[in-house]
Amino acid sequence: MDQDYQVNHKMKVAHDFESEGKLLHAAQIYNQILRENPDFIEVYYNISNLYERMGNIKPALNILKSYLEDNPENKDIRLFLGQYLLRNSKWEDAIDILGLIQPEDEPIVAFFIGYSHFMLGEYEPAKISLDNFINIEDKTELVQEANIYLAKICLKLSDFENALLYAKKAEVLYSNFWELNQIYAETYYNLGMYAHAVGPIEKAIKLNPTESTPYETAGKIYLKLSDYNKAEKYFLKFIETIEDASSEIYTKLAEACLNGEKPKDALAYFDIAIKLDPENKTALAGKNKAASILNNNMVSDG
Repeated sequence: MDQDYQVNHKMKVAHDFESEGKLLHAAQIYNQILRENPDFIEVYYNISNLYERMGNIKPALNILKSYLEDNPENKDIRLFLGQYLLRNSKWEDAIDILGLIQPEDEPIVAFFIGYSHFMLGEYEPAKISLDNFINIEDKTELVQEANIYLAKICLKLSDFENALLYAKKAEVLYSNFWELNQIYAETYYNLGMYAHAVGPIEKAIKLNPTESTPYETAGKIYLKLSDYNKAEKYFLKFIETIEDASSEIYTKLAEACLNGEKPKDALAYFDIAIKLDPENKTALAGKNKAASILNNNMVSDG
């Protein structure tokens, strides 16, 4: 009983130090508790969160992994470590740690593993894990988030029909989520259904006007629909909201201007595209066309 009291007292002192911002003092006490009471689970959570707050997760990872080596059946610590790794973008480690928990026992594990594969660009295994999660767990809001990721994955895999199916399932909770509308717009665009893409992309922009991606998609959609003024407007907005626009984007902006009978602007944007990528054949051909139109205009005016 005295030992329990002492441990709880030390935990309180460490917590008080944390509250006061004296993080090193707190860490010293937590480490002392660990040495003297290595089976006291609560301290593992506290010290790990403290190290994360200090911006130094390596000691926490060592402590948690060491504990799991001695106690591999402790599912709670394994799940905690898995989420800790996810928060710190350690995707491969998270897959390794969480892979030893059966999704039937903890369905959330299938979601976490699927998400980790997604972040690694491993779309096929990501899809398998997320589908598995949905099949096991169908009564949580996280299912709709899984559907969002599955729609994104299908877009990456050029499986546009299934991207639409997953997006429609996610609509239950996410109809006013900008990214779902972005997914719809991209999917319709890739299916050649440009008119269908207009509503979702305009909604995505309205829901999140600070996000750059929808502006690029909107520009591409309106370029396909021959609405060159809107295409120009959205490509310019996209360029404004990012640090470094690609040669391809400047080429599309130039094409919008050229088709919108603004050959001088088109020529300027084609020049930028060529500076960014001297091998850009579309921009080189476009520049020649814009220059030819300007020369013809000068001859006509003369």
